[in-house]
Amino acid sequence: MQIITDPEVGKLLADDTRRRILRIISQEEMSATDLAKKLDKNHSSIVHHLNTLLDAGLIEVTKQEQVRNMIQPYYMAVSEDFHVSYRVTEALEEDPDYSAWTDTYIERLVEGLGMYGVEIPVEAKPKVKQLLLRCHIYNKRAYEERILRKNNDKDIGRYAQRSIAHIVSHVQLLNNAEYRKNIDELRAIMNKYSGSTWNVE
Repeated sequence: MQIITDPEVGKLLADDTRRRILRIISQEEMSATDLAKKLDKNHSSIVHHLNTLLDAGLIEVTKQEQVRNMIQPYYMAVSEDFHVSYRVTEALEEDPDYSAWTDTYIERLVEGLGMYGVEIPVEAKPKVKQLLLRCHIYNKRAYEERILRKNNDKDIGRYAQRSIAHIVSHVQLLNNAEYRKNIDELRAIMNKYSGSTWNVE
């Protein structure tokens, strides 16, 4: 896990193609040609994104192969997972590109509620977006604090490590009165606009 604390690097990950590239080459090394085919993107565009990620220190060249009369580099991410610090999110709050990405992300979360039978009407969306954004920031902060306070790096697997980090973060958040208030408000809205009661018995 690499926590990104540089706002300029954080801005780079507001781009969907760069995030997809990082996800792919965090698991296996690939050339620009391989990535262009996998992502169905223009080769020169992929090269541009790779150079940007390389300059930011998020990826590295792992090997080079001779292909006809050209040298073809292969790339891999320097970490299996990247986490943009909540401090970066706060610092870039006024940046139009990053805030646009955040707005789109939160809008997708609102739409995602529909997958669980919660259809939010237009008039309630601003409030729900506000609550979801607060939840997002609280969770990012708690998750980051847990990651930074790890005592060791036991190899329990990527997904198990992520899951336990989220669980201990949630335990931490339950002690935060503002977070609980935020969740209670969100639960009340979800109960109102769905046919289910969002309580765990």
